[in-house]
Amino acid sequence: MSASKSHLNDTGADAPAPDFRRGILLAIASAVAYSATNLALRGLSGRHDDLGWAIWVSAMKALPTVVVATYLLARRASRGGVLFPSTRILPILFVCALVMQFGGNLGFQVALGHIGLAITVPLVFAFIICAGALLGRMFLGDTLSSRTYLSMVIMTVSIILLSWAATLNAPTPDAKPTTVATGSIWLGIFIAVISGVSYGVNGVVIRSIGRKTLPIESMLIVYSLTGAILLGTLGASMLGTERLLAIKLGDWQMMLMAGVFNAVAFFSISHALKLTSVTQVNLINASQNAMCAVGAVLMFAEPLSLPMTFGIVLSIVGLFALDRK
Repeated sequence: MSASKSHLNDTGADAPAPDFRRGILLAIASAVAYSATNLALRGLSGRHDDLGWAIWVSAMKALPTVVVATYLLARRASRGGVLFPSTRILPILFVCALVMQFGGNLGFQVALGHIGLAITVPLVFAFIICAGALLGRMFLGDTLSSRTYLSMVIMTVSIILLSWAATLNAPTPDAKPTTVATGSIWLGIFIAVISGVSYGVNGVVIRSIGRKTLPIESMLIVYSLTGAILLGTLGASMLGTERLLAIKLGDWQMMLMAGVFNAVAFFSISHALKLTSVTQVNLINASQNAMCAVGAVLMFAEPLSLPMTFGIVLSIVGLFALDRK
């Protein structure tokens, strides 16, 4: 067995080492940008707690990606590039976009309103990693090195610790807890699981299609337009003209910030998935757990507990343990 063959098996990508390193850097960039997006979404989730608001925020988050993808497609067309080499894949891609927007993005936003950022992010990523690793092995032939397995174990422990820290930082419930409140927490957990699985499935789809079927910008225009149009129409109809006009400037600015960072993260992770395996990209993105925990301490004055500290440290250790060949 040659060294090059071993490299292909470990990374799950037939890319040379420089491209693989570029994929790792892009995955790190996406983790940072997604962390900024999530912090902005947390601020927005507390403004209103109804479904219409969550849908509208998710739609507005997709708009900057639409703008950037449209620009890149126009530039590609002006240079004589083919925008959609294969149209047979578009119906499947549209279905995947529905899963991403309604199951992933909207599910994430709804879960934030029920269980908060510090629990939602670790829970979502636990299922992104599991779904991505399983489906990547089944459908893409990704094989994982021992270092990647070790990184998965460390990241899982980190997720558990950060989730525990989130429960310690949660506000004390009222003296008379209700079954509605308890039901709301379990609903939030269930929706977060759906969100994580939806993201995990779409990571495999983007890697599979992006490697050999469609350009990244062609894929992302389908994903982002699906969210902006369908979620936007539904959210606007639920909120009504009066509530839309009453949205404050600060909320619009927060939505714009979430959308811009989301666009950066979406493009970064899509290109990263072309260069390295789904599991490695997901593990790097799991560092969002630590980034969001630090952000919650710095921006929202959450106490820095011992489990949170250990969870952050283990996230860093997990990244160093990840196979970088």
